[in-house]
Amino acid sequence: MRQSSRVERALVRERARRRARVGHKLERTRARRRFLVLLVFLLFVTVFLGLTIWDQIQALFGL
Repeated sequence: MRQSSRVERALVRERARRRARVGHKLERTRARRRFLVLLVFLLFVTVFLGLTIWDQIQALFGL
């Protein structure tokens, strides 16, 4: 087997590993952002519903 073909295959393999590593890091960052956006949205909905319910309780019982 020729030395250059071994080197070329090693380079191709390392490039593929690097692409996979970078892709994984990018996906992890995107997942983290999606999670934070969802968390903020759920927090907003919870506060909104809590305040709406509290307002209705005050109106109903005259607190």
